[in-house]
Amino acid sequence: MGMSRCYSLMKCLLILFNIIFLCVGSGACGFAAWALWDGRASENAAGRAGLCALAAWAAALAAGALLALCGAARNSASLLAAAFALLALSAVAEGAAAWWGAAHLPQLQRALRDRLELTVKRDYGVLPSRTHALDAIQQGLQCCGAESMRDWQASEWSRGRLASDEPALAARAAALDLSVGAPAAHYWVPASCCATEDASECGAARRVPAASGSAAGLHGAACGPRVLAALRRGARAPLAAGGALLAAHALALLLTLALCLRAHPDPSYKA
Repeated sequence: MGMSRCYSLMKCLLILFNIIFLCVGSGACGFAAWALWDGRASENAAGRAGLCALAAWAAALAAGALLALCGAARNSASLLAAAFALLALSAVAEGAAAWWGAAHLPQLQRALRDRLELTVKRDYGVLPSRTHALDAIQQGLQCCGAESMRDWQASEWSRGRLASDEPALAARAAALDLSVGAPAAHYWVPASCCATEDASECGAARRVPAASGSAAGLHGAACGPRVLAALRRGARAPLAAGGALLAAHALALLLTLALCLRAHPDPSYKA
């Protein structure tokens, strides 16, 4: 009687864990498929490879969970064995991803800051998704530029704004007018850099002298360090959830193996 209750408890726990795995795997697979279809998150080869890897892991997790549920319901050793193999494969992938991320954390942080700087200098005003994302970062984190406000001086957006709004100034700057009456060179920063909500003050502050790396009415902090700090704060909950998922995975694997060994053979395989 005690063994029967223990077996029933193990089956209930296995079903519970695999319902969670099925939801997580299906959701992650759906997100990866949507991101690949949308295209904004897979604009380069690394983005597409990451999304494909996420989709493969999620598909293996969902398939393993579905097989485990069917195997537990039918008391099938073959289905439980297949579920164990897929769940073990997805668990190994989770552990490998966690190890790789921890081992390459400095490189990932540097790559993020380089990506942010490239967005400022090349993509802002060209790619709408990155333009909106950078505006949200600068407004939300109260910063301006990736490493400093001077990043905007070398940006394509600022050069285009200077050429369109002040053609005479741009022409004289290009000709290296060094006369006493030559106007000082300036560069533009987006409105999201403004620390004031007054439109007229913001408009005047956005035209920054080239010799200056800061200006009144603008956020003076760099966005790179603030983005990393925000990610570190925001990553605590996902990391805890990932650790809980790995722990649940390990327990589910033990339960699947135990039920597989106790399950009755599938009648279809009898001689």
